[in-house]
Amino acid sequence: MRSVLGSLAVMAMTVAAGIAAADSSNRTNPPACFDELAGGVPPARLSALARGFNLPGWLDGPAPRRPDFAVLAELKARGFTHIRLPVGLETVSGAFSTPGGVTRQLAELDFAVDTITRLGFAVSIDMHPGERFNRLHRDRPDQALSILEQVWRALGRRYATRSPQRVFFETLNEPVVSESIWKDQGPRLIAAIRGEAPDHTIIYGHADYERIDALAAVTPVADLNIVYAAHFYDPMIFTHQGLDWSDSPLHYLRQVPFPARLDDPAVTGLIDELTAADHPDAAAAVKDALREPWTEQRLETGIAAAGAWAKLNRRPVIINEFGVLGWKAPPADRVRWLGTVRRAAERNCLGWAHWDYADAFGFVRRVGGREIPDEAIMHALLGPRGISPTIH
Repeated sequence: MRSVLGSLAVMAMTVAAGIAAADSSNRTNPPACFDELAGGVPPARLSALARGFNLPGWLDGPAPRRPDFAVLAELKARGFTHIRLPVGLETVSGAFSTPGGVTRQLAELDFAVDTITRLGFAVSIDMHPGERFNRLHRDRPDQALSILEQVWRALGRRYATRSPQRVFFETLNEPVVSESIWKDQGPRLIAAIRGEAPDHTIIYGHADYERIDALAAVTPVADLNIVYAAHFYDPMIFTHQGLDWSDSPLHYLRQVPFPARLDDPAVTGLIDELTAADHPDAAAAVKDALREPWTEQRLETGIAAAGAWAKLNRRPVIINEFGVLGWKAPPADRVRWLGTVRRAAERNCLGWAHWDYADAFGFVRRVGGREIPDEAIMHALLGPRGISPTIH
């Protein structure tokens, strides 16, 4: 195992060296708005978090799937600055996994963090819970917090010597407990991390699925070296149409457009189709979501509210999940939605990270063992080839 990791690390270093010149062309001074919103976070770190993507599948499941490092290097050269790396909580906790399993997962995490940073990215170690932890968190929140604190103390010690300019710690993805419980637990978890890693920036998300519209009710914590996370998937009838991991009415939706109005022919035709197929809940979901039209302006207004919260509280915000399920959405409308969200985030001085990489929401296609970025989505996220968007 050690020899394999070593040879792959050499490969990653070689790829990184090959893009050094291109990478240097993307380094700019942090935008002025980062100085205004930084609070206690160095503006250069906000610049490092400015444009990212999520990389699930590597460390959030039982069998790690490494990405193509040459593709990662290309994405860095094209203008991405940050990778959010979901880590399965159960896989790094002795409460859920064997000691040997935890040891192997931590070794893979070491390799991932080192590889990503050698390629020039910032990396967020994103603690992603599974169903076992979430059940425990709902039923016995104090016991779950104790486990989470133990894991983060170990990780904080492990990575405290990694550059705080490149390595970030994200407390917990989408806490399932109520906001009242999380308002007590979140600061305690931050303190546990801070005790081991005093200089690193922590990324902190609220309860209620980290919805961007719930951010308005969040009271900033005392620690100033914090970036606040929010997720954006509105409207769900568009971004999650055709989902297959639950029996949600969204499963039956297809070709929902964006922008969308209730009287759009595509929408009225879909409602008729759903009604005829005896899916009244799905038809009702479409009607309910489109009581008001979903337009580009409506997306921008929702994201601007997060920008207003950041300015009011002088606390930086990152939209570190947004995306569209690729199975049933019209491709051109998917690109339009992504571009709208990205531009709105940047206008409001918010960092962003697309969900996800090469899975159902991904912008990279796996074809015959190769990973191929989707150029239309790349254009929506980064602008024309060779031109990185500017955060105002």
